[in-house]
Amino acid sequence: MRLLIMLLCAALLTACSRVPAPDTLQADLQQRLQQAFPTAVLSLSELQRRGSANDAHAPDGEKRLVIYFDATLKVEQDQDFGAWDSPGVASLVTALGAGPRGLSGIESGGNRAGDLLKVHGSLIYREQDGTWQAVVPQGFTAPRAAQSGEGGSTTRENLVNAISTALNLAPGGSGPQERKAISDELERSLANIQGRLSRLENGYPLAGGPPAGQYARFAQALSALMKDQGVNVHALNTEGGLDNLRMLRRGEVVIALSQSDAAYAAAHGSGPFQDAGPDLKLRAIASLYPEPVHVLVSAMSPLQGMPDLRGKRVNIGQPGSASRLTALAVLAAHGLQPDDLAAATELDLQQALGALRNNQLDALIQVIGAPADSIRAASEAFDLRLLPLEETAVSRLQQQHPGSFAFNLPRATYPQQEQAVPTLAVSSMLLTDDQLTEREVEKLVRLLFSPDSQWLQHGSIQGSQLSPKTARRDLGVPLHNGSEKALQQLQTPTPPAPAG
Repeated sequence: MRLLIMLLCAALLTACSRVPAPDTLQADLQQRLQQAFPTAVLSLSELQRRGSANDAHAPDGEKRLVIYFDATLKVEQDQDFGAWDSPGVASLVTALGAGPRGLSGIESGGNRAGDLLKVHGSLIYREQDGTWQAVVPQGFTAPRAAQSGEGGSTTRENLVNAISTALNLAPGGSGPQERKAISDELERSLANIQGRLSRLENGYPLAGGPPAGQYARFAQALSALMKDQGVNVHALNTEGGLDNLRMLRRGEVVIALSQSDAAYAAAHGSGPFQDAGPDLKLRAIASLYPEPVHVLVSAMSPLQGMPDLRGKRVNIGQPGSASRLTALAVLAAHGLQPDDLAAATELDLQQALGALRNNQLDALIQVIGAPADSIRAASEAFDLRLLPLEETAVSRLQQQHPGSFAFNLPRATYPQQEQAVPTLAVSSMLLTDDQLTEREVEKLVRLLFSPDSQWLQHGSIQGSQLSPKTARRDLGVPLHNGSEKALQQLQTPTPPAPAG
């Protein structure tokens, strides 16, 4: 009997060692909270483990587990988790491996001491020498948009084939370049049709961004929030911020997302808008959230600063994106032109991260709200590091590149980021022109900055950074009269009710 008991105990101990112990998980979470919020803003008041799963993205030869948990955090001192320039929602979701819908309790305008936050998160552990070591919080990956040709023949594919036949192109629908040209034109035509139909339905067609991008996700969250209030905002997929500004000018949409520096260029007819001339009708509805410049390299890379990019393979972004416009300005401020690089590739962020992992790139430059989901997810597969921008270059950019401002990417915004990173940022902006009346814009602004808006529950981390306090920051273009009126009222303190 004694032998049987000993064998059972040994079996139990072995089973327990197959996953990290509860006190290990608790200690690791407390350590991550302290790293992200060193001034004891948060404490871990309750923790429950909710199961585990093998990490499907583990490197060859490594055993990894994803540990899921529910936690309650207590706010120990007043904190605005939506502030642009201090640790907030970005650091919190990164530290705890939470998706935007896995975090609740964040209050618009700031939380008070004693508030409780609920988190459904995850940590990835690696088995090493018989012990479990926390590697990185699990990243959040948004559902991937369906690609052309998946799930059977699509309407667009049928149209491509029909047009190819009508144009007497090669059998099978022509070559890749010809098919891309047809697809691009169809994309523009479909956007035009969707925009016109939306206006007929008294809705607001919104130029968002590429299907898997951050602008598209914010646009979808905005559409869902507005729908809850009885306003129809129809989010359209586009090529990016520069494309959005052109669509707005052509009257194909009535509201658009873009960067503050790109909006300035459009309003003044400079840079990529020089041929079109100034867009005198362009108006800002509001600044939404900061979009910092990310210069990413592998953690093992010898590159330490921007001058080291000379002669290297660097991804500068897609031609239709506003991010590319800023990336070129950042390079120029550091004395670099595309010809100074061994290669200046034009991949989207997801493709560029894959190329960086496979040693096909030395660095990538991306302007995007933090934390970017794809960057967090990539951190599970390989270690990344952010390069700082030089102080003199940032000062030069603020003077020569209107719509940009100096920015420190707060520590713990991304896994293993132990220090704040000095960089440049632009504002993500919501824009319109004279198509919308003062009353329409006023209503949009009130709904946009409503304290009841549940941005996280609709899948947008960046939406939690919206505030009337920052709505006028670094606009670069005139503010719409309706926005001016609504923001003035939103920032006017409500007088206390008279005593009974």
